[in-house]
Amino acid sequence: MARISKKTNETPVKKMSAAEEKQKSTGPVIYVGPPIKGTLLHSTFIIFADGIPEEYRTHPSLKHLFVQPERLDQARKEIGRIGSLRNIYYRRVVEEFHKGGK
Repeated sequence: MARISKKTNETPVKKMSAAEEKQKSTGPVIYVGPPIKGTLLHSTFIIFADGIPEEYRTHPSLKHLFVQPERLDQARKEIGRIGSLRNIYYRRVVEEFHKGGK
């Protein structure tokens, strides 16, 4: 059972095991980041059957915005929680691709 922080009453982010990481790169994943025009990531909630597409596996922010289907609800909550890691990665992608970035 996850411990809840006394200061924030939020459940901490569960780290993924090596097996879960491998599945994320080979099994189905859902992109939960902002839409990026002109790319495979043109829409939020796109499903990739064979894991994270190769071109995004090493991107410092995008790679964190792909989740296994069973983690979708948790990821959506994390994105909405200001200051969470996934929220930070989401905002970085918005800044990079929507505000004069690539």
